[in-house]
Amino acid sequence: MTHEIVDTRYRQYSDALHSAVTTDEVITAYLKTVGNVIPAAAHGVYELDTASHSVISSRSNLRGDWLDRYEEFGRQDDPVLQFVLKQGRPVDSSRLDANDEWESSGARKALRFRGLAHSLEAPVVVSGVFFGTINLARPEEFPAFSSAELQTASLVSEQLAIALERALRHETTGRRVSTLERTLDRLGQAVIVTNLEGQVLYQNRTARHDWGVEVDIEGSPLPGATADAIFTAMSEFRGLGKRVSVRDLEDKTLNRRAVMKSYRLADSEDTAVSLIFPYADGPAARQLPVWDVLTRREQEIAQLVSEGLTTKQISVRAFISENTTKQHLKRIFVKTGVSSRAELIQLIWTSGHADPRA
Repeated sequence: MTHEIVDTRYRQYSDALHSAVTTDEVITAYLKTVGNVIPAAAHGVYELDTASHSVISSRSNLRGDWLDRYEEFGRQDDPVLQFVLKQGRPVDSSRLDANDEWESSGARKALRFRGLAHSLEAPVVVSGVFFGTINLARPEEFPAFSSAELQTASLVSEQLAIALERALRHETTGRRVSTLERTLDRLGQAVIVTNLEGQVLYQNRTARHDWGVEVDIEGSPLPGATADAIFTAMSEFRGLGKRVSVRDLEDKTLNRRAVMKSYRLADSEDTAVSLIFPYADGPAARQLPVWDVLTRREQEIAQLVSEGLTTKQISVRAFISENTTKQHLKRIFVKTGVSSRAELIQLIWTSGHADPRA
């Protein structure tokens, strides 16, 4: 076989591996294409436990009970496998120091059951960690594996390892996303993730049931109270460079009101998350809750802030100077863990009822 043909088939093999998404798809692609690179009657992939080298999973192009026979009396007595585990490099049965050891081994007997004689194995190392082996075998009437094929086996196993590493990262990310989504679905807090154009990327269960944004088949939000509030917040992020937006949200069809707080995430992500805080029920919903950390005077100032008064108006109402009002506000911000009037108003609106002692 010429070098040009080998190179073409190797590229086809590599392309097939890297077109696969999951680990199962990668191994399927390997089994379908590796025979074009290294001709053999049998091809297999073993995933082995790092410490014990016990089998986690195995796949082969051979059907029937051959793998069971190999597991029963072949794998534990396989000098080719033992060489690969100790030396960390490919080898075939014709290159073992003691050929008699191979001929009398359980692995040789297992191969003979399927009319096979020559065995080649190579380690698969994923992200620096031993993953398993690739296994190839030929009938006795065929020549043993050549030195060039042994070198090709190293390249084949390296490409398989790269493809498996990528697939494992993809699967791990998918599991993490699923776990995160299940966690967010258990929250009583409405969470909506959008891009900066307002297109919905994710809504948790509370958001879908209580404040959900209806979207068309392309994922674009349909008009509605929540969508309108999100569009306004995203416009502020795009046009004004703001990173946080707090605004009233009123759904007249459902007769409910809330405060929506939107955060712009990293610039490179072009993404924002919006949290919705419903108003507490009852006539005192906008009144200040009981916060033992605030003095009575600070409670009064915070209440006036929640009514939308300016610093000057608060000073007149409280009979204090504007500078004193500003000092009160600084202390209130520190004690309540907010950084702006908008955040303080949001906290008041969503924290419950007024101090009954007021």
